Amino acid sequence: MQKTIERREVKEAETGRVRELMHVMLNADTYTSLQAISALGAIGAPAIGPLVETLLAVDSDARWTVAMALARTGVEAVEPLIGVVLVADDDIKNPAIWALAEIGDPRAVEPLVGTLRTSQSECCRALTAAALLKLGDPAGVAEVERAFEQSGEAFTGLAMEAYEGT
Repeated sequence: MQKTIERREVKEAETGRVRELMHVMLNADTYTSLQAISALGAIGAPAIGPLVETLLAVDSDARWTVAMALARTGVEAVEPLIGVVLVADDDIKNPAIWALAEIGDPRAVEPLVGTLRTSQSECCRALTAAALLKLGDPAGVAEVERAFEQSGEAFTGLAMEAYEGT
């Protein structure tokens, strides 16, 4: 019984710390925000759920900040980020795609290939192509090459610009 109470207290303290850091991340100056992102990354798995919830709820500029924090949490964020890529609108999906590329886990390849094939947004497709190139998986790279052939020089240039910027 005592251990259960202690675990609950630790979890509540950890949740409070995550919420505090998220507030700082979204509202402070750039330097302080980057420090909060780093701290959230160090917390890892306990920060992922609240970060994903925030990714789905905030405006566009804040989504990219949240994506930075999710990328810093590492491989434990891959499955939740894949979930976002599979169901979210492109405006929400784009930062999640970037975060997956930053993490570099091969589990992201298949869902990203699906996004490259089906997204109606050229921006989302270009960002997805860049992510697949960054991941470097042969199947993903082959799909990007097919997209380049089908979509032409303008799309290829956009995707390569996104790749060079990541």
